[in-house]
This record gives sequence, structure tokens and C-alpha cells, in this order.
Amino acid sequence: MIRLTRLFGLAFAISLLAGVSQGLAAGAGTAHIRWTACPAMPDAPSAAQVECGWLSVGAKIGGQPLRLRFAVLRAHPDRHDPNPVLYVPGGPGESAGLDAAGLVGWQRWQQRAGWPHDIVLMDPRGTGESRPRIGCSAKPVVPLRAPASPQADKGFAQEAAIIQHCLDRLGPKGMQALGPGPQIADMYALLDGLGVDRATLWGVSYGTRIAMLFARRYPERISALVLDSVVPFDRNELAALPLQIDGAIRRLQDVCAQVGDCASSAPQRTLAALLARYQRQPPVVALLPYRGLPPLFEITPYRLLLMVLFAAYDSGREADTVARIERALRGETAALVPLAARVAAQGSSRSRSAATFWATRCALDKERANPALAWQQTLSAMPLIAPYLRHAPQGSVCTQWPLPRYQAGNTLPARPMLVLSGEADVLTPPAWGQGFAAAYVSARWIQIANAGHAPTLSNPSAMRAAADFLAAPSVGAGAMPQSGR
Repeated sequence: MIRLTRLFGLAFAISLLAGVSQGLAAGAGTAHIRWTACPAMPDAPSAAQVECGWLSVGAKIGGQPLRLRFAVLRAHPDRHDPNPVLYVPGGPGESAGLDAAGLVGWQRWQQRAGWPHDIVLMDPRGTGESRPRIGCSAKPVVPLRAPASPQADKGFAQEAAIIQHCLDRLGPKGMQALGPGPQIADMYALLDGLGVDRATLWGVSYGTRIAMLFARRYPERISALVLDSVVPFDRNELAALPLQIDGAIRRLQDVCAQVGDCASSAPQRTLAALLARYQRQPPVVALLPYRGLPPLFEITPYRLLLMVLFAAYDSGREADTVARIERALRGETAALVPLAARVAAQGSSRSRSAATFWATRCALDKERANPALAWQQTLSAMPLIAPYLRHAPQGSVCTQWPLPRYQAGNTLPARPMLVLSGEADVLTPPAWGQGFAAAYVSARWIQIANAGHAPTLSNPSAMRAAADFLAAPSVGAGAMPQSGR
């Protein structure tokens, strides 16, 4: 399984892993590629060729040369593909997963996907195996700044202070050097270094935004686009978290109403009772069986809501989630451990970079007028979760960092475009993808039946639909029937 997280709507409190100051600079220089051995993969599932290397673009970070790790999954052992597929990970701030375990996962994915092109993978600045690492890790927090109310959750305020301290250390130049502009320039440099004139861009989740920005800036370098779980620019993702959590809860309710074999006939009522209990006394569970995670994890109401959201990433597990919530309400708190571990893993990962997350989001933030008001207005329509989010920090981190807006440019070029949505995706609902594709005559939209978020990474039907498109890209096919029934 590919070790990739696909979250685009959450932020993480920050403690710098590398000494970074305002000395970060995007830099300009000639792209240079140095091929190296890939990490040892004793459990490699196939003999398919994987080539690894470092991309240098003449920039420095914290006085250290910027080196971007990349890998190429070859589709054919006897030749290089003149039109490869360039993967753009989500987050923002997620890596492509280029350590040994990640590459094994990619080989397994390549065997299942059957895509007829080389796949080019790169860890963006500050993430994964790229150096220097500008990673940040800690507990998940609402992506907003510290609250003014003395009655507000102290944890939110403390974590928001950590975020602010990290961004203060980065400084404006550091934030800009990690933003979308340098990321796009790095992608261009990689294509140049590989001798690729045109590539197909494959963006997943928030990576669809970076892919679209690249296509707008360098249309001559694009042959086609595959956009999985698209995040349109007209969506204000800073206010998306309550909508996503509410959608995940509604999904539990709808599935249980349809299948009739859930542990509770009213998951919302069960969850409401558990939230109220944990508001009075949050329990602590042990995560000792999970390597690399904190041994203990406190389940606050906010974290319980995140657990429900994370569980919604993969469709088909709704009944299991409801059963665990029901057992916890009966006093079996340990039933929540697998859900808690998934949330804890998000805050403990060293592969993602919260600095890159904020640098990207703040440069592309759609709404800056009054984010606190937008947050409260969103919550006003969600009485179940509002009590546990209303005291979250009141306003966007980006209001503290009014960085220059990155101009999205003109409309996308008329290139063949495949837009995929998971039918059960609560993070980037199918309506987003369908509405986006409807605006482009060159786009074809496919909804993948019974699939969750980012289906091209794991869903066979989505992989097959993308493989068919890549084998013979077409323009103007419109909306297509659901795939995978």
C-alpha cells in the first residue's frame, strides 16, 4: 500500500525540524540532475525498473543547497518515455513517498494501475526525502489563530502559538520560498533536467491546484491533465473543515439508513452523546502497538471529530466506524484506538511539511476579508459540531502572514483533461469535480462508484479509467457514467 496521506483540509502545529530563518530564498540557477542508487528495497514486489536521483536548481535553504529527491517508475525496461506522467502530491505539504517503503508501495501501485507511461515522482521543497527538510510536526489543530476568549480551549491557543512561532522564524522570504511559485518552477526544472518536452500532469487532492497552476503558467509543457479529487479555486478551503466533518457524519447516517446493519440506527445521536461525555472528561488511550506514534493519546471532542473524518477517507468502513463509536459510548474506549492512531500518525509524520502547507495556502487563500466571520457562519448551520469548534482560534493564520497572492493566471489550456471523483468522498465532494469539469469543453468527468478520497491511488476502477485515458487521451467527452458498479 502506498504510504501517502491525502488530507487537504487540516493543518498541523509546528516545531521546526531544521534551522530555518529568513535566509530561505527561491534562488535561480541551472537545473542539474544527479542520478543515484535508490534506497534498498528487499521487499520489492516486482523487477520493474525504478530510477532515483537528485534535482538541484541553484537555490539554498538556511544556507544549505536545495536538493529535491525524485524517482522515475519506468513503464518499459528498454526505453524512456518521451511523455511521462508527473505526479503532484496533495496536502499541500505532502511528500510523494520516496523512502524505501514508499517506493515499494509505488511499485505495487504500478503493477495494479497498468498505466502505459513512465511515472515521475518528486518530493516538493521541505517534504519527505528532499533536503534540507523543513518539516514540522505536532498535534493536529484547527487552521486558525489563537482565540481571544479566556474560556476558549487552552490547547487550541497553545498550538496556535507554536504555529505563529514557527512562521515567525521562517519569515516572509522563507514562506515565499516554499510557496506555489517555487514549487512550479521546480517541476519545470525537473522536466528540463529529464529532457521532457511535454508531460501529463497527475494531481491528487490539493495537488490538483498546483497542477492547474503549472498548466496555466506553462501550457506548452502539458500534453494532458489527470485531476483526482479536484479542489477548484472558487472553493474557500480555509472554511472547509466543518463542512468535511459534517459530511463525514452525514455519510455515517446515510449508510446506516441504507444498509440497516449498523450497530446504531442513529449514529449522529450516538456521536453527540460521546462528544458531550468527552467534553466533560477526555479519555486517554494507549497507542503502544503502533510504532512511531506517541504512547498515549488524549481523545478530546475535536480529536474525536477528526477521527470520524479520517475514517471517511476510505469508503466501505462506515459500519465499522459506527460500531466503534457505539462501543466507546458503552465504556469500551479501546475500540477507538485504530481511529485514534490514524489521527496521531498525521501529527507524527516526518514526511510532510506544515511550513510548506502554510506557505502554499497563504499564497492561494481565496477569502481574507473576515475569516473569523466565515468560520462562525459555517458553524451556525452545524449544531452537532459547533460547540466543539466555536472556540477554535478566530481567524486564519494567513491573516497574520499577508503574503503576496500568487496569481492563478488565465484559464486552463485546451488539453485533454480527465477529472475523477469518488462517489463517497466527503473531503472533495463529487459535485466539485462535476462542476469544475463542466466549465471546460476539453474535460471528461467520471464518478467512481463506492470510492472515497483520491481513488487513483487505491481504487481499481479509478486506476483503470485513468489508464484508458492515458492510452488514448480524448477531448470534450463530457460527463461519463459511474465507474466500478
